[in-house]
Amino acid sequence: MRSLFDSSKCTGERPACRLCASRRTLCQYSTRPGESRQQALSRKNEDLKQRATVYEEAIALLRTLPEDAAQDVLQRLRSGTDITTVVNHVQAGNVLLQMAVVPESQLRYVFPYRPEMPAVYIRDNPYLESRIYEAASLSPAQGLAETSTSIGGESSEEIQSAYLRPFHAAHVVDSRLPDAKIASWTNVCQDDPLMRDLLSAFFRCEYQFAAAFQKDLFLEDLISQGSDFCSSLLVNIVLAYACVCYPHFPNRVEYWNPQTLVYRFLAEAKRLWELEASVPRLTTIQAGILFSVFHNLCGLDEIGQPYRIHGVSLAQKLRLFSQTSCKESGAKRDGWAYTAWALYNWETLVAFSFMIPPLVKKPPDWPLPDPSKDQRWYGETWLQYPLVSKPSPAHFGHIFHARSRFRVIMNEYCEAAFSPKPYLDVEEANGLHERLKLWYGNLPQPLTPKSIVLPGHLQLHIYYYHLILMMYEPLLAADKTNDAVLQKTVYDAKRFLQTLVRLYYLRHGF
Repeated sequence: MRSLFDSSKCTGERPACRLCASRRTLCQYSTRPGESRQQALSRKNEDLKQRATVYEEAIALLRTLPEDAAQDVLQRLRSGTDITTVVNHVQAGNVLLQMAVVPESQLRYVFPYRPEMPAVYIRDNPYLESRIYEAASLSPAQGLAETSTSIGGESSEEIQSAYLRPFHAAHVVDSRLPDAKIASWTNVCQDDPLMRDLLSAFFRCEYQFAAAFQKDLFLEDLISQGSDFCSSLLVNIVLAYACVCYPHFPNRVEYWNPQTLVYRFLAEAKRLWELEASVPRLTTIQAGILFSVFHNLCGLDEIGQPYRIHGVSLAQKLRLFSQTSCKESGAKRDGWAYTAWALYNWETLVAFSFMIPPLVKKPPDWPLPDPSKDQRWYGETWLQYPLVSKPSPAHFGHIFHARSRFRVIMNEYCEAAFSPKPYLDVEEANGLHERLKLWYGNLPQPLTPKSIVLPGHLQLHIYYYHLILMMYEPLLAADKTNDAVLQKTVYDAKRFLQTLVRLYYLRHGF
């Protein structure tokens, strides 16, 4: 009887069966509390599957790991370490290794329909020999170290960063921005860190396009509470414009929405404009330029035109375009000269864009310093890219200088083509074209087809070909010339313009 009793099995009663209690042993349950026999079988089946998966992962590790690592895994298993522990240890090690690797920081956009450049653009195209195109042609998996000699032979990391890293990931480096107390200049917002970010975003991108004021002079007065190159009016319209290009505002385009900062900054700027517009001041003229730019970008050019026209009127009252009228010296004199060229440049672009005669028909007689010798006059914008130790320059001085020289030719074209009695003929167009080619041939190294990369660089070249097409296409369409050379000029201008638009997209997207 005792032998029969000893061989009896646990009955599974809870909390303990009589048999196991008498033996002083633990009951062996095939199910968990509240679990049916079918549920228990399903659970055990899943456990077996997971166990099988662990073994499969272990075999995969032995196959794929380097020889030393595979031997280490095998020794751990033979020493009796649980297989799940070994697999988890190796996988956790991989995660830590991935965390230690420098994250991917390169970016290139891809054409949405056809990845290759159209064949018609390839022949004799200087822009397809550019560093920006070379960088776009590289595999995204290649790192900076691998491409150090691929992009035009440039090995400097800060130089290469503009060609390989996304422009929108860069931020402006300026030692004055962290100290700026912008809240003292506006009643709209008291969040200084946010407004510093807005200014940084503005200087990175949109400032390069209009450049209505000299950045360094503006920031110095902003910090010191000076009034020569900074005013509440100017600060508020700058911040309104900055809101439009600030990527962290999801509703940044809603200039009509009273709940947005762009609306509130713009409303405050307009209130101040009504109070100050009658007094000729540099900052009011600069604000007039930005009002015009802002409204044009929002599709409200008719509302923006009065600000531009009044800005020109204030400049004429100050005799801004003549250096003999300025009795100041030093930075104040430089500020006058800069503002004169900024207003002339914007007025010319508006005339060209809307095909109207310019209000300012002669360039300022203020000399433009050579940026390679006097960068201070223009002020530089320094861009810090992710994971790069040093900032890289935007070459703003070269942009402003080249743009100003180009706008002189554009202004003369607008006067000849859009005046009440237009006088643009083939001979006049040829004369302007010769001057354009001379300007193009004398571009500084950062603005040559080989080196251009930033939006401001590309825009300069795009306008160059746009102007050539505007000059010659109407003449060819009117059968005023059948010159094969001019026809090729138009054909090449179209090719190069289309190439530049594609390069712009490859590097910067829409």
